Amino acid sequence: SFYGDGEYWIVRNDLVKIQGRFMGTKYTFGLAATQKVAVGGSFIQDHIIEVEPMEEAFGGSILVDGVPVLTQYGTYSIGGAYLTYDGNGQLPDEAASQWAKNIVHMQLPKGITLTVYRWGNYLDLRIQMLPLPGGQDGTCGNFNGMASDDTTQAIFGRIGVRIGQGDMLFKNRAPIMFTAEMAEMLRTDCVADQLSASREHCQKDLPAAASTIQMNSCLYDFCFGMNEHA
Repeated sequence: SFYGDGEYWIVRNDLVKIQGRFMGTKYTFGLAATQKVAVGGSFIQDHIIEVEPMEEAFGGSILVDGVPVLTQYGTYSIGGAYLTYDGNGQLPDEAASQWAKNIVHMQLPKGITLTVYRWGNYLDLRIQMLPLPGGQDGTCGNFNGMASDDTTQAIFGRIGVRIGQGDMLFKNRAPIMFTAEMAEMLRTDCVADQLSASREHCQKDLPAAASTIQMNSCLYDFCFGMNEHA
């Protein structure tokens, strides 16, 4: 889906927390791709596992509690989470088959499997799981069997647009950029009624001191977050 820059819930549950950082790249013409993923919560004893792309400019590391691990292929375990780092696995997008595979396989408690494909400046993710006790929400939906309430607008209406400061697994927030490509899409492709509804929600969701970039990024999320880009 199309999203603006920033940190978003992928899976939010009282025990299980999976978050993503979406950022633009030159290869996506400024449109956001997954740039970092973090796993935390009491289901892994409140440790935090982060995976970044391969290039150092985009992080270049696999981290546990802020410390680099698995600097080469191998295995690692902590808090009931088991990580295997290798070059084996079926790609989610065969267009990426031209590049070397660097894949983090996470076997997590609660029967959750998270596979992270590390490319030069972005990540692909595959999550396999059952519905969690107590419910869940995030960009993967609420897993209630009804796709109709998993639109971006519905998800943002339930949990907000970006992750609140007190819930962040990432140490710092990424700077929010609003690119020329995003501005052009907002100007030409977001219909008037949808833009008006998006503005109303963003004005409620964002603080009064929100910048123009923050407002435009929020509008972009609401207008295009439900649209597939592939």
